[in-house]
Amino acid sequence: MKPETKYSLLILGLSVIWKTGLLLSGQAEGLLGKYPLLPVLGFMLIGMYRGVEERRKLSHPNGMGFLDAFKPAISIALLASLIYTLFLYVYLNYLDVDFKARFVANRIEDLKTNGSNPADIEAWIQSTQTFPFTTAWILFTFIGLALIGFVYALVIGRLMLKKYPLSRKV
Repeated sequence: MKPETKYSLLILGLSVIWKTGLLLSGQAEGLLGKYPLLPVLGFMLIGMYRGVEERRKLSHPNGMGFLDAFKPAISIALLASLIYTLFLYVYLNYLDVDFKARFVANRIEDLKTNGSNPADIEAWIQSTQTFPFTTAWILFTFIGLALIGFVYALVIGRLMLKKYPLSRKV
């Protein structure tokens, strides 16, 4: 199995365990549930770095150029982003069906705390009735993970170039 595929699946596995564990333990509404993507981003960074390290050992034993490291890193980032958003679709539609209701309730509470008038709150509630919540959440998650993965790939490409410079044989 290619390192890119292996580490993308590793990122997915760790992320699925994390999200499902939060849901089953009742922590989805707690402090850990407020920022569920932070561990996923950590898993992504570690998986991308390890995948590029393995690709270097297999294909570039004499050192890596920036693009040699960037290509597998961005491949891992995009594949992990895609398969994580597919999992998120299943998660939001079948596992955590109360997610939208919790999100709306928390947002209403925030609006009341910030002093919004009741007419604005009611208008916001009406707008959520027809809003394609799951689709938007999944789309923003994919875009966010892909963009952060792009930045990670740039950083990893630079790290690999510095750590394993191309050897110049004269």
